[in-house]
Amino acid sequence: MKLEHWELMQGQRGKVLREQFGEVPLPQEYRPFTDKEQRALIKDGAVILDLEVGTTIEGQQKTGRLFRDIVDGGDRLLKASSIIPQVAIYPAPERFSIPNSGNKDLSTQEKLAERDGKKLRKRLGLKDDGVDVIIPDQASTLTELIFKYLDETTKQGEGVWLFGPDYGYLYGRTKNPVNESGSRVAIVGNAGPDIGVFVNEWFRGGGLDNVLVVRLVVAKKK
Repeated sequence: MKLEHWELMQGQRGKVLREQFGEVPLPQEYRPFTDKEQRALIKDGAVILDLEVGTTIEGQQKTGRLFRDIVDGGDRLLKASSIIPQVAIYPAPERFSIPNSGNKDLSTQEKLAERDGKKLRKRLGLKDDGVDVIIPDQASTLTELIFKYLDETTKQGEGVWLFGPDYGYLYGRTKNPVNESGSRVAIVGNAGPDIGVFVNEWFRGGGLDNVLVVRLVVAKKK
């Protein structure tokens, strides 16, 4: 998706989102990548994917997407709308997640993501206000990523399940709370063709060996 095309679409998309979610607008923190950013990322081995702004886990269920199980997180999980229009990932299993990011609490993992983003910008020769590596606020971003990549790879011959057998059935951390206090947040992964996607939860202040930080590259609005 071209940045210019995305900007032209915002008026119509805003109308659709207002009809779906009411008059409170979704945050517009992110944007598609520029042509320069796309070229640099693709040359570095990344894959660019367009995601659906406003998608929710509840909506994905209604369209027939396959879920193994979803933790009871109420509307704060099921209705949490993804706000990211485009991401880049490194689908090679050895580059998909940030090394040594398992068994860390969320705060530490956020620091690891920030550090990884700085290294990425330096390696690609991009400005500090360009791309970044983040832990997503909404679990629906990671579920949408899994299904979108499955669709794209299926078109190419054989569908690949991120977080599936090639990835050791790991989980990706999110910042999506599943309880009122926010002490527990959603994790997404352990996916496969026979079981679908597992949306589980873990302590914000605790780590687990198989709960990692996906190298999720985004472009923030300038």
